[in-house]
Amino acid sequence: MPQAVPTAQRALQVFEVFAREGRPLTNAELARYLELADSSCSDLLFSLREAGYLLRMPKSRYFYPTSRFHDLSQRIAATDPLQAFAAEALELLTKRTGESSLCGHLEGNSVKIFACQESERALRYVLRPGTEVEVHSTALGKALLGAMPAAQRDAFIDQLPMTQVTATTLQDRKALKDEIEAGAQRGWFLAREEGAEGVTALGIAGDVSGRLTALSVVGPTQRMDKNMSIYAEAILAARREFF
Repeated sequence: MPQAVPTAQRALQVFEVFAREGRPLTNAELARYLELADSSCSDLLFSLREAGYLLRMPKSRYFYPTSRFHDLSQRIAATDPLQAFAAEALELLTKRTGESSLCGHLEGNSVKIFACQESERALRYVLRPGTEVEVHSTALGKALLGAMPAAQRDAFIDQLPMTQVTATTLQDRKALKDEIEAGAQRGWFLAREEGAEGVTALGIAGDVSGRLTALSVVGPTQRMDKNMSIYAEAILAARREFF
C-alpha cells in the first residue's frame, strides 16, 4: 500500500508558507512555521534552492521562491486536468460494463455533460458534451447531490424546479431527499427511466481537481436491469478507485 513521504509533504508546505506570509523568510522563520529543527529546515531549503525553486537574497540571506514553480504550474494548468481524468475514467467504465458512460458537473440548476464514452453495442444511449440535463431525474444529478453536505443538499433541492421529464420522474422533494440518503448509504445512485424513457443509469460523484464531478454508466433499462449487480459492483469499484 502506498505510503506518504514526509519530505515531499514538507517541500510542498514550504510553498504554502510563502503563499500565506507573502514575503521573504529566514531559515529560522520557516523552521518555526514548519515545526522543523533549524538544521533539517536548512537542508530542505538548500535542496529546493539547488533545484531552482528558491533563491537566497545576497545580503539579508532571506529565502523566496523563484518563478520556476509558477512557470511549471502555468504549463500544467494549460492542459485541463478534468478532461484527462474524464477520458480515462469513462474509457475504463465503458470497458468494464460495455455500456456508455458519462461525466458531468453542476451548471446552475442543471447537470452539464462534460464528456461521453459511447458503448460499442448497437443499442446504446449517448449524450453529447455540452448537453444539459435535470439534476433530480438523472443518476449524475443524484450523485452530485449525494456528494454535497446535507444542509447544502437540502437547500439545493428546495430550489430545484422538479420538472416532470417522464412518467416516473420524482417530483416530490422529500422523496428525492430520502432517495439521496439511501444512495449515499449504498454508495451509488440510480435513475430508472426518470430522465429518458427506456433508459436507466447508475452514478457516483466526488472531487476532481477541486470540482464536484459525477460519472455514470447508462444504457437500455432491460439490459441494465439484467446486469444491475455487475454494474453496481463496477461503479462502486470506480468510486473507490477514482475518488
